[in-house]
Amino acid sequence: MLLRLEQQMLRLKLEMLAHNWTSKLKVPSPSIHRLTKQLPTNSRLIFVMILPLCDQYLSYFQLQLMSTPINSNKPARTELEHRLNRIERALHRARDEIFEQRFMSAACRRSDEFQVSRVLGTGDNGMVAQVECTTPGFLWSDKPYALKVCFNFDLDTNQARNAYINEFIELVKLPSHPNIIRFLCEFVDEIHDNIRDHLPEFARGSSSYGTPGRQINRKTQFLVMELHEMSLDRLLASRFAPPSIVPHRMVATIISQVGSGLRHLDRHRLAHRDIKTDNIMVETRVNETTNEIEITRCVLIDFGTSCRLNDQMRDSILVSDTGKILGPAWGNAAHIAPELHSALESAKKANRRQEVELDYSRQSVFELGVLAFEIVNGCHPVEGYPFSVTSRSTGRIEYGDDDIAQISADRLGSEQASMLRRAVSCDASRRPSLDELIECFDPTGELGVVNIV
Repeated sequence: MLLRLEQQMLRLKLEMLAHNWTSKLKVPSPSIHRLTKQLPTNSRLIFVMILPLCDQYLSYFQLQLMSTPINSNKPARTELEHRLNRIERALHRARDEIFEQRFMSAACRRSDEFQVSRVLGTGDNGMVAQVECTTPGFLWSDKPYALKVCFNFDLDTNQARNAYINEFIELVKLPSHPNIIRFLCEFVDEIHDNIRDHLPEFARGSSSYGTPGRQINRKTQFLVMELHEMSLDRLLASRFAPPSIVPHRMVATIISQVGSGLRHLDRHRLAHRDIKTDNIMVETRVNETTNEIEITRCVLIDFGTSCRLNDQMRDSILVSDTGKILGPAWGNAAHIAPELHSALESAKKANRRQEVELDYSRQSVFELGVLAFEIVNGCHPVEGYPFSVTSRSTGRIEYGDDDIAQISADRLGSEQASMLRRAVSCDASRRPSLDELIECFDPTGELGVVNIV
């Protein structure tokens, strides 16, 4: 995990080099396809295994390039040189990220080894700060990171504690993806002065215990991740406050990239369950031609309420005889699919302790559809969802197409508006697949590509 390059990208790039470009240059092609197909799906193992292999093939192609006459197939030769340079830069970056993560995991175990530059955000249960690592021997000492701090981690009853533990566990197991937050390391340590001085007042007072003069620092969990300073929520609020229309290309970029991240989660049987604009970080640039701001990358964060699914995309949750959910936090109710709400509410009304199986197979496309509606229309597609459409007698969610908000033609094309309305249908069988929704907004696939080299 924890890398910006994926197996699929390398496989495609290397296969293209090995089969396509060597044929144009009339040189023998090494058999890389068979080797790459045998690679495991875990990104960390992929790169440990493939980096030496890539070096060999880079050397091979470089030798072929040197031995090929300068005047032979110049366009193909130029393109090959360009692709070789890109892959070489990508491999160097992959190595750096492997070493960076390994060093942090092994050596960064104390909170006083991080210098806080500024606080990025605080809540009732935690804080995120921009930091630099001061661990001796650290090669990236000037690089900023995001440090997530949990308040009162040592209290077993603290819901935030469970969320932080859950986020760490799930991110460690999840293979790397450019649209998923890059996790670097985790540790539990005392809250030293360098952290305490930046805590909000209410948390600062409880960061230690004991009598005056004999106070003991509380311990808490720290998560170190890549730094992203701008959330989608802040970007939209500052640039496109209602009733401003979000540019079509920006909407398409968000859907394609967030969709790509959700598709990655589905493939690895993980449900996020808290997709919203403030849990999506963005990287932006200014278009030199139009002078308009553009999103270049969307990154999903905050996996505290995520849950692991089985091969059938299902998860079980325990409900008490009083209707209370026993287990991790449920997530963002407004973005949870109706069939999940219905199953859970029906179980609550049974007045008996039971285990409920929840089907998440159509959850990702629903929450992406809701997110898109909120960006385009500025509101949820179903007013008052889920409470306004929940039956008091059965606990099931029931709404029809007429209850779904319309999208005006000046905000979105008719085909795409229709696709979004299907995505948030109460009937899960009527929803498109995640791939269909992404392709509707990004038919060429160019908006979902993140330039990582």
